[in-house]
Amino acid sequence: MRSEDVHGFNYDGSWGTSGLDLWQHHDHGRMAVEVARGKRYFPGWNVARWWLSHEAHQRDPQRFLANLEAGLGVFAQHDVLVIPVLFNRWRDPVCDFGGVPLDHLLPHHSAWTGADDLFARPDAGDPVAAPVQGIFHRYLADVVGAHVDDPRIYAWDLCNEPLMGRYVDDEESPVRRAELSWLTWCHRVCKDLGARAPLTVGNYPNLTALALTEPISDILSFHPYYMWNGSGNQPHTKTKDGFERFLDDCVALAGRAGKELVANETVWGARDDAKHVEVMRYTLGELRRRGIGHVVHALHHSLAADLHQDAWGPVGTPEWLHFVEADGSLRAGHEAFDEFAPPRVP
Repeated sequence: MRSEDVHGFNYDGSWGTSGLDLWQHHDHGRMAVEVARGKRYFPGWNVARWWLSHEAHQRDPQRFLANLEAGLGVFAQHDVLVIPVLFNRWRDPVCDFGGVPLDHLLPHHSAWTGADDLFARPDAGDPVAAPVQGIFHRYLADVVGAHVDDPRIYAWDLCNEPLMGRYVDDEESPVRRAELSWLTWCHRVCKDLGARAPLTVGNYPNLTALALTEPISDILSFHPYYMWNGSGNQPHTKTKDGFERFLDDCVALAGRAGKELVANETVWGARDDAKHVEVMRYTLGELRRRGIGHVVHALHHSLAADLHQDAWGPVGTPEWLHFVEADGSLRAGHEAFDEFAPPRVP
């Protein structure tokens, strides 16, 4: 499938507030219902970006892997390919999803483990020599290694929104250096395991982050949000002119690299249904004009951050991003997604 033909949704189950919560209490029956709802409302839906949890795998590997396999089967029943999100670096102060903390990536001495580094350099010999590195390696081997030629996988997203800080622009930053070293190592491990599906990195809307992760991305992924309510720390996302220039810059970067570009998270939220539809039409229209495929965030109501109404828990500045409500109904006007995702003709 060409990247411009990607028309999809991110997916987190409705039953959990975080990645660990979702996967420790995975509800396969509810997932099957929610995915079926999505396909019924949006028959042109063909790719799902499904958020995993390395923390849940660490606690109960066999249960996690069984749920992963069952979920891939659910998507396949509806002809939806999957982008599994392997790690997460986006941390939210309002309703945190969980993920990899920086102190698991920064080299330092650990008196508790007796190791010099909790995470070794990507070229430092034995890939499981350091404690955190060993945990990550087992996870990648179990998840990616078991699905290296799985036709249900569209791409592997190594990490959601790394490098999210001012340090992204500081070439001397030890934080930037450590995070890029870790991502490079993850990329190498997946390639060594034999992964055939493209590897990518889901970048927040920052051109520098996209450029830094280009060398370890078979296809480029980014999160073009037009933040109509002026939130976020990326000034170019707050106006239409700035947003459109940003899109053009990303297209140019992908062109220079000779790689495809996909928006694997997009469409800013709104409490008001009509406003959300307006933002969706504008955002997806601009992406379509540039031949950029889209994976909207997100399909279904969830207790995870920004995917629920205020009555269900904390809501941050993105407001409500979900398309399907908790009772299974479609938010008013949201069938407009189908204008940008025509069903595939057999």
